[in-house]
Amino acid sequence: MKAWHFALPLPVVAALAMVPQGQGPLPDDPVAIVSMSELQYVNMQGATVSVSARNVVEIRLLEECLDSIRLELLYDNGDYSLLTAQGMHILRSGGSREVKLVRGKSARMRFPRLP
Repeated sequence: MKAWHFALPLPVVAALAMVPQGQGPLPDDPVAIVSMSELQYVNMQGATVSVSARNVVEIRLLEECLDSIRLELLYDNGDYSLLTAQGMHILRSGGSREVKLVRGKSARMRFPRLP
């Protein structure tokens, strides 16, 4: 067999290697861009916690939790937060920023595969 037959699958393998694994939303994940100034959530102890949207790039709502809300927050500088909450509020007043909201599954979490 000639050596060039072995080189045929190399471009396909190289193209598959370039595809990011678990980094972004899949086509079936609903995505919305929202202009917001602050995210407030009610933690599991019942206290309201505020997070300024100034540094938040993406908020992912993970769907598998039945009795709570699971949120992933991704920040400008690559920081990451995973929150379990009773509820959340998106506030749009004041200085706002565009933030990507993604609804997805826990199997496609951004952590630990951060860019």
